[in-house]
Amino acid sequence: MKNKHKHLAALLLVCFLLQAVLPCHVLAYSDMTAGDAALDMIRRYESFSEKMYYEGGKWYVGFGSQVEEGAYPDGITEDEALALVRDELSDVEKKLNSFFADNRLSPTQAQFDALVDFCYIHSTSWLSGNNALVQLVRGDTQPTRLETAQAFGVWSHSGGKVLAGLARRHLEEAALYLDGSAEQQDDFVFLAVDKQDGAIRSTDFGVYERGSVYDAFPAMFLLGHTLTGVRTADGEMIHIGDTVAGDRFVTPVWEKNVYTNAFDDVTQEEWFYDYVMELNEAGVVSGRGEGVFDPAASVTVGEALKLILLAAGWDEQAAVGDHWASGYQSLGREKRLLPDVLLDALDQPITRGDVAELAAKAIGFGQSFAESPFADTTDGYAVALAGIGVLTGMTEHGESYFHPEKTLTRAEVSTIVWHLRNTVALDTAQSVRYGTRSFAVKAGVALNDYDMDGFSGEGRTMNYEEPGVSVLRGIDVSRFQGTIDWDAVREDGISFAILRVGGRFQSSGEIYDDLMFESNYAGASAAGLRIGCYFYSQAANTEEAVEEADYVLSKLADKQLDAPVVFDWETAGTSNARTNGLPVQVVCDCAIAFCERVKAAGYTPMIYMNTHDGYVKYDLSRLTDYEIWYAGQYNGAYPQFVYDFRMWQYTSDGELNGIEGGVDMDLWFVR
Repeated sequence: MKNKHKHLAALLLVCFLLQAVLPCHVLAYSDMTAGDAALDMIRRYESFSEKMYYEGGKWYVGFGSQVEEGAYPDGITEDEALALVRDELSDVEKKLNSFFADNRLSPTQAQFDALVDFCYIHSTSWLSGNNALVQLVRGDTQPTRLETAQAFGVWSHSGGKVLAGLARRHLEEAALYLDGSAEQQDDFVFLAVDKQDGAIRSTDFGVYERGSVYDAFPAMFLLGHTLTGVRTADGEMIHIGDTVAGDRFVTPVWEKNVYTNAFDDVTQEEWFYDYVMELNEAGVVSGRGEGVFDPAASVTVGEALKLILLAAGWDEQAAVGDHWASGYQSLGREKRLLPDVLLDALDQPITRGDVAELAAKAIGFGQSFAESPFADTTDGYAVALAGIGVLTGMTEHGESYFHPEKTLTRAEVSTIVWHLRNTVALDTAQSVRYGTRSFAVKAGVALNDYDMDGFSGEGRTMNYEEPGVSVLRGIDVSRFQGTIDWDAVREDGISFAILRVGGRFQSSGEIYDDLMFESNYAGASAAGLRIGCYFYSQAANTEEAVEEADYVLSKLADKQLDAPVVFDWETAGTSNARTNGLPVQVVCDCAIAFCERVKAAGYTPMIYMNTHDGYVKYDLSRLTDYEIWYAGQYNGAYPQFVYDFRMWQYTSDGELNGIEGGVDMDLWFVR
């Protein structure tokens, strides 16, 4: 039973996400209310209770409306219950209309009603995941009709099982969302597949068009078996190509594989038999001679490169040098899949830890900073792959151990390759958790591949070491640091400074000068430091962002910089800030407008962000032309941000000679 008190929160969050609902139109804006379609669905699908009932520590009545104890001692009529529902939705309607006006969007009444009904069921839980419906309402994708229905329909579970009534309701919402009427809901039917032990899959729920043919079932794999079809509870067998007649609950039917190619040293009794033979049949693994697989031999770097890259869907690489794996070596170097020291040792055994890094990068995954399931490592790549079932540990003394330093046998690597290959086939995506929400890791955005073991220090005096990376130690300052002895700062190991030029007030929107910029520039320049600058932005539109860039450029008219000019837009910490609730699209537009103006003037632009703004307020797939300055994990061991960055602000209360009080301290990574 849903918690009704969460309906409001769910819908308010929908307001935040509905910035690109398709097909929304840029029309005149009007106040919208939940229409008859939404109320009719709630009335038809919610169980009506004339009398109050107690559940989960709260009192409910009517169509599940939460009420105070004793509010309706004589019960309630359906009309009164619908009035309660309308009262629940009134504030939501107001917030939704405000959101649409802010974003210059006007959804259809049907879209409005479909999403109202969906949220009436699911509270806020669906907004916290990396799922197709979130992407759809954000406008991140351009789904087909069936994909839209699927995005609604996959939320049809309770207790881990698909409920027929809930599935029909969601398909009705999808029809309403797409067509402006729920009359076409019967065009969509569902196929719900029972889970089987050992099988892996991305979903157990598929949507089809009635009268079409089954062109595919929900993707699933079972080691050593091939899916031949699905069977209903009454014994009806359904195969690919059969006509879609209606909703079905089914169980998958598998056929045991019979392999044509065999190795003399891989027998059916071996635990790795099916892994090796399936991959051999698919052309992913081969032997080391006629009839020889050599399962106990250590896997070399060259072999791992080929196996992992082919499993991840990369093309075969022809040799470009004397070594048979030189093509894979060249690709690995180009894509930074492994450190150069490993790529230069193609015939040396590779460790489990290095295979984890290679496999994660090969499928576009970055390091995960979630809690490690292993007792002996927090390696971010191993944690990322363990989270999707590609890697498993070895149970010892009741705990799971990964043993990243150990080498892998050819038999062992076959299990990783099998899981990796199916992960790609299932289109498994990485997500990152921030607070109570989960965000899809943006494809095409460079990921954080710093070696976390390369960081050292005591939080306020962090350092980093990695071959091929030069690290500069710096500070960023404003008038709050007062008068600075820049020579003392330089002698204390600081080589660069990012100076605040000015900012924009959060409430009034007026631009202000940083009163210490000129003296800070003169002092840092005389001390021989590399100098950059930043502007604290509260731009609410691109016009203001350009105004801020022009202000900065005017202050730099007679000055030389050898570090970036930074756009520092931050979520305001006050309730009356003009930028509160600014949509992601607008924040990105502002960053781009500022950076392009700066770039056109001959300076190097950079964007500053903390963890919240990096995940919540920016779409980094739009900002790949600019370097990132990341602020987070203050006084911690290393930066836990999934995306790449060129500067890290690692403390806000550093201590330095030449500065009284705390100061922001930074590392600048130069490759």
